[in-house]
Amino acid sequence: MTSILDVKRSKEDFLKHKSKSSQSTLINYTFILKSLEKFCITKYDSNLENIIEELAITPKPQEHVENLFQNYIDELELDGLSSRTVSCYCCTAKNYLKYRRVKFDKDELETSLDYKKDRQSEKYPLTKEDIKRLLDHASFQGRAKILLQCGSGFRISEILTLRKSDINTGLERYTATIRAEHAKNGIERTTIISSEAMPYLDKILEGKNDNDLIFYHNAKSIRNVVLCEMDTFKTLRKRAGLDMRYEGKKLHKITTHSFRAFFISQFEKTYSGFGHVLSGHGKYMKQYERFTIGEKIEKYIETEKYLLINSHSDQEEKNKRELSELKAKVLHLEELLQKKINLTDL
Repeated sequence: MTSILDVKRSKEDFLKHKSKSSQSTLINYTFILKSLEKFCITKYDSNLENIIEELAITPKPQEHVENLFQNYIDELELDGLSSRTVSCYCCTAKNYLKYRRVKFDKDELETSLDYKKDRQSEKYPLTKEDIKRLLDHASFQGRAKILLQCGSGFRISEILTLRKSDINTGLERYTATIRAEHAKNGIERTTIISSEAMPYLDKILEGKNDNDLIFYHNAKSIRNVVLCEMDTFKTLRKRAGLDMRYEGKKLHKITTHSFRAFFISQFEKTYSGFGHVLSGHGKYMKQYERFTIGEKIEKYIETEKYLLINSHSDQEEKNKRELSELKAKVLHLEELLQKKINLTDL
């Protein structure tokens, strides 16, 4: 029987083998291997490594592998995962079994598997009211992270790897450099910080050295930090009463990725594609690569009014409402006072 230590070591070796992948991809591999492990224990009352050992000594394991994967697919689909996610999970699982020297034909396996056709739900559009509710229930650093994601298009893994030296505070709007080793596509980029997030950064950066992380953690692996951050966000989302899921699926309507989608969609109101550039979608880069950082900030400021969660116009409207309500109260008091005077005259 395989020990727990051997199981852990096998998975760690696989992740090291895939070490050239981006941090977010490695995080996905970790999730998927945990999912496969849970499935094996639930379905076969055996851990994944024991099943792999059995397949390794089976003369012709193809049929057994096909049954394993079909059952895994069925289980994932029952859990409400999209066809794209199911396919991604299976691809990683296949690669893991190949890495463990299980002998099977991948092409033959793929032709034998049956996937359910996915019904796509309309994506939930994150609103400013949703973001305000999350901000109301978040800690100071939690609010800073949300405002950075909404106003700058960061991935959560990118925020957690930012250092003080990556921030330039000498411009009309602060800028942040996402280093190539932390960007999903391995391409360094610069994004812009909103005026709403800048005061939070000022406070957080106080007393930090250039090489200090903006959001401190002492984890050796960014994967572990992101997992903790996702757990924290789950708690925040529930506290804010925004724990909605798509019908028939486990997927929540609001995730940390929703903030990036919000950021990109706001730029469609002014400069189509520019939000993709700042958020790191490489295929849009060519259109804007000749602009200086000053020109990019100019373009950013033209869209910023759509990005601000508590915008100046919102505050002005609030002030107008409060002034109107105050005037109404004064008028009402004047009417009551006049009636009292009239009664006194009688």
